[in-house]
Amino acid sequence: MVRAIPLWLISFGGRSIQKSNFMKHLSLFALWGLVNVLSSCGTKQHVVENEQQKSKEQQDIATKHSDTVTKHHTLKKLEIKKSSIITLQSVNQILKKAPAGDGIITKCKEWNLSPSSIVTILRNGQVINTHDFSYLYYVLPCEVKGEVEIDSSLYTYKINAGSFFVLSNADTTYYFGCNNEKCRKFFLMPGGNPKRDLER
Repeated sequence: MVRAIPLWLISFGGRSIQKSNFMKHLSLFALWGLVNVLSSCGTKQHVVENEQQKSKEQQDIATKHSDTVTKHHTLKKLEIKKSSIITLQSVNQILKKAPAGDGIITKCKEWNLSPSSIVTILRNGQVINTHDFSYLYYVLPCEVKGEVEIDSSLYTYKINAGSFFVLSNADTTYYFGCNNEKCRKFFLMPGGNPKRDLER
C-alpha cells in the first residue's frame, strides 16, 4: 500500500523541509520578485519622464524659434502711408524676351511710366502674399525698375505691366498688387480678385 506524502512535506533540492521553512523561502522569493518588478517599473518610469522632458524641451525650443520668426517678420512689415515721403533715385525701362508672335510685345514696346506715375503706383498698392501673386497676376515681359527712397529707407523697386510691383531691401521682398482705380490705368493687364477668383 502506497502511503500519501503529507502536504506539509515538500521535496526541495533533494531534501525534505518543513512547511514553515518552505513558506519562508517562498515569501523571500516573492519579495525578491516584487522588488525587481518595482525597480523595473521605476526605471521605465524614469526613462519615460526623461523622454517627456526632452520632448517638452524640444517643443519649447521650436515655439521660441517660431515666436522669434514671427516677431522678426512683424518688425519688417512695410507700410506705405498716404503721408510717406517717396523719392525716386532711378528709373529704368525693361523689355524682356518673349515668344515670337506674342501680341503683348507690341503693347509692351509702347508702355512706359513717368516718375509721377511711379510714385502714384507705389503710394496706392495693396500688400499681397506670394500665393495670391502666383495665382492672380500675370508676369508680363515689360517692367520699370530702379531705386526708391521711402521714408528715409532705400529700396529697389520693380513695377510690372501686369498690375503688380515688388519692393526689396537687403533681406526682404514685399509684393503689392495695384488694381484700384487710382493706378489701374497705368497697367496693360489687371490682376485677379482673391474673393472672386480663388474662393469657391
